[in-house]
Amino acid sequence: MSIKQKWPLVILISSMQLAILLLAVVFLFDWFNKKTAHTLLQQVNADNKAIAEQTIVATEIPRIPGGFSESDKTSVNKIQRHIDRIKVPNDGLIAILSTGEGRTIAHSNERESTAINWGALNLIDGEESMNLANAVSSSNPTRSGKVKTQSGEYCLSATMLPGNQAIMIVAQQRSRSMREHFANVATMRKLVFAATLLFGFFCVGYSTTILSRFNEQVSNTNLQLEKQVSKKTRELVRTRNAVIFGLAKLAESRDNDTGEHLERIRIYVTLLAQDLSSQYPILDEDFVHNLGLASSLHDIGKVGIPDSILLKPGRLTPEERGVMELHTLIGGECLDAIQERLGNNEFMEIARQVTYSHHERWDGTGYPHKLAGNDIPLIARIVSVADVYDALTSKRPYKRAMSHTESRAIICSGSGTQFDPEVVAAFLRHEDEFERISIQQQALTDDESKSDFQRRVEQFDNGQPEEETAIKKTPGSNE
Repeated sequence: MSIKQKWPLVILISSMQLAILLLAVVFLFDWFNKKTAHTLLQQVNADNKAIAEQTIVATEIPRIPGGFSESDKTSVNKIQRHIDRIKVPNDGLIAILSTGEGRTIAHSNERESTAINWGALNLIDGEESMNLANAVSSSNPTRSGKVKTQSGEYCLSATMLPGNQAIMIVAQQRSRSMREHFANVATMRKLVFAATLLFGFFCVGYSTTILSRFNEQVSNTNLQLEKQVSKKTRELVRTRNAVIFGLAKLAESRDNDTGEHLERIRIYVTLLAQDLSSQYPILDEDFVHNLGLASSLHDIGKVGIPDSILLKPGRLTPEERGVMELHTLIGGECLDAIQERLGNNEFMEIARQVTYSHHERWDGTGYPHKLAGNDIPLIARIVSVADVYDALTSKRPYKRAMSHTESRAIICSGSGTQFDPEVVAAFLRHEDEFERISIQQQALTDDESKSDFQRRVEQFDNGQPEEETAIKKTPGSNE
């Protein structure tokens, strides 16, 4: 995965981290809110209990053992006046509940609002819920918790009245008693969420900045590596080309005409391969370039042929011809040994096939393996036509240089017997270019040929496509 492809992943991960952080803050804030609310509830209930105890001590509540209904009206009114004088915070109220009969003496605040049936309510203390009238006893004279009424939720403390079958209830509205807390919590929540978002965006921004810098560093490093690889590749290409020409020079040292012959073969082979590339997808640009180079090695095996045969001015005897034909095997085995050390390599495989099979014939009467038709490698069939045409149009110690017309007739007569008909057809489509190149080479003097060959060797050493250069310098070329 490239650096650019990682950007969406980084943004996704950063967003997930921010979401997790917000969820964690929500969880912690909810926990904090519950803990704080519970603590405040305990504090309010403690205040209610204190108010109840102070009221019981500071006021003289008549003893009414039998309940409010059995007492005189004066005693009930006296109790009513006592509790009306008490101020309970947060719009709170006080009530006295007769546990026996369920009657209630209510605080003035309650009388002004909807009356509450305290005897029917349940007191909630943590996980425990019990009827309010039965919540307190002699063993547990005070209980605190909360109750839910139609007018809202109350924080409540219930205390047993000594000498009476009644309990004193002190209650504060939960919403009012905790209003300040809720306001503070709301403000704090906004601040915490804002701080969390800012922190999250900072982390995302910082991560993207770091990644951007890392991406820039990687890009710069890759650029430097590409330059180094390109430089090394150019050096390897120059080294390879130098080795190719070094091997070709071995053949040239045995046959003075071979150097120029190699140059012309390379041009002819490139023309034919480019023409056939529409029929054979394997003949792409790189393959054709390698084939042009590899064609230089097709006669490398001639270094193993004795001078008495290789340089003989006359025609060869059948025995001498048999020795001469060994040059395909000598060259092929040499390249086999190189490929075995080098490993799988497209260029060496091309050179190997060309060296072994460029003298095979379409009808199967060639050498060294008597291959026929499409069993002969395509590249060898291409080199075969180029090699024969150049041999026909070149002067040799034992023959004159034939004209293009004569050479054309011989190649056409060999179509389907010596040569692949498709390659011959490609030759005919480019015969004007073949003729121009052959005429140019025949017109050169020996000194000019050597100078031109040396120039092309230098071009190859520098990694230039010398076959294109040669074609461009051909008089009358369309290139």
